[in-house]
Amino acid sequence: MLPDILFGAMHPRFGVCVNMDKLLTITLLSLLLTMIKNMKVIVCFLTVFGTMQIIQFCNMDYFGTYLTAYALEFVFLETQDIWTEAKSVWTDYLYIIPLVAVPYGILGVLYSLQPSGRVTFKYTPLLLMVFFGCFFYKAATPEGAFQMLFKNTCYASYNTINSYSAFFASVLPSRVWEEEPQKSFPPYKITRTKGKKGESVNVILVIGESVNARNMSLFGYHRQTTPFLKTYAAENPGFVYKKAWGAAVNTLISLPMIYNIQVNPKNSMKLAMQDTSLLKLAKANGFKVTYIELQNPEVFRKTGQTHYDILHCYDEEKEKEFGGERGYLEHVLKQTSLSGRNFIIVHKRNVHSPYSSNYKYEEGRYDIFPEEQGKEPSLEGKTKGAGKEIVSLDEAEQERIDSYDNAMAYEDDLLKILLEFAGSSNQKTYFFYTSDHGESLGENGLWGHGHLDASDLEVPFFYQVFLPEEKLFDAQGLKKEKSFIEKIRKMPIICAHHISLMTAQKLGYIIEVPGEDLSVCQINGRDSMGRAGILKVFLDKKGKIKFEKEL
Repeated sequence: MLPDILFGAMHPRFGVCVNMDKLLTITLLSLLLTMIKNMKVIVCFLTVFGTMQIIQFCNMDYFGTYLTAYALEFVFLETQDIWTEAKSVWTDYLYIIPLVAVPYGILGVLYSLQPSGRVTFKYTPLLLMVFFGCFFYKAATPEGAFQMLFKNTCYASYNTINSYSAFFASVLPSRVWEEEPQKSFPPYKITRTKGKKGESVNVILVIGESVNARNMSLFGYHRQTTPFLKTYAAENPGFVYKKAWGAAVNTLISLPMIYNIQVNPKNSMKLAMQDTSLLKLAKANGFKVTYIELQNPEVFRKTGQTHYDILHCYDEEKEKEFGGERGYLEHVLKQTSLSGRNFIIVHKRNVHSPYSSNYKYEEGRYDIFPEEQGKEPSLEGKTKGAGKEIVSLDEAEQERIDSYDNAMAYEDDLLKILLEFAGSSNQKTYFFYTSDHGESLGENGLWGHGHLDASDLEVPFFYQVFLPEEKLFDAQGLKKEKSFIEKIRKMPIICAHHISLMTAQKLGYIIEVPGEDLSVCQINGRDSMGRAGILKVFLDKKGKIKFEKEL
């Protein structure tokens, strides 16, 4: 318990509290350990458990939340992404190693003294198996698994037992053996529209990374993070900008959902069959598909996209060669044709953490908010729409927000490049922008992404149609474009699947999703099959946003 107490003293929100059932559980485990006769078994157990606690405390310090079984899984699935984040901040968390190692070292010294009165019991290992068997059994039941995955406690040591038990008893076996039968979902109805055969048209879908709508001055944020977008919106009445909701809490879950129009997170057959893959549909309708991956090749590989003609992938070598995302994006767009029929997907890197690394090649150009560091942050525009309150911030946390806002200003410039590129075509071009998920910046005490929380999932949505000279279109065609814009503006709530369906429509398809209420956003947790929880976002009868979690 000593690491818990020490960590809680440094981070009061995670302090040890009065919770007798959890405390008794930890005490029981401790007593069982003292009764093991073989000292090597005790040392091995404490070494493994101590390592688990170190991972737990690192997660709590960085993300502001307890570790879950699904977060453990993503340690293995997103190794490269995690390493990218850790490279610039790992020294900030070195204190956690002695925080755990020193108390355990003291225990080791005490046990090495071999007190003569120590009580041992030869069947204690069997009792330990029963102890953890209870957790494993709980993880095997749907109700128990939900509680273990999402119910935080005020004992990090208990949550360590909880999360690792759920991982080894529920998450990992379900990946290996797939014991639960896949629920049957009715097939989507796909209808190809009667557009002009072979009509020259461009459809551009840009997926931002970790972009919050609430940190954009376009949506009322108190800092001028998006001056270009504000000006652009004022000068272009056809430009649609609204708040929306991401598809999932994580990039590797969100992107396949968006690309395959996976409305229900549990309908994972959409990912396997790819019958409604936007890329596949585009190719079937005569579009040349260009995919621009600005994170890294590993992210692209893990999203499983195969239906493309041209692929551009960003990596560390290209980052250095082109001086960051801006340089590489401009380089790639110069090679990208906007004549004929084109479907272009751009998956961005900015504003992924560590935020300052996104604009590090810009020679101080985006260090635009340092004068506000250390001051009490304004809450204006920060909590609107999410229904959460931000906790008081220390200097390091304020610096984290400052670097995020600087990266948002960089995003504003990158969007300028993308919109100017889309507008440079001499033919009809549809431009869509959203983000895979948002980013928590202290709201409800959470940081980073991966949380099934409203503050983590509110994203921007932009739509713009570029038309060449009006004489190329008849009156009915122009009326249709205006009608499409007005329809978007009147939508009370925009989900990720709405954006996918609108994109499909511009690719020449009307897609119906039987059995699903499309007015409800079903946001997926850290599991591609919807087993890590779903956050439903919908409007009540009074038109207010409501949130509902389910397993």
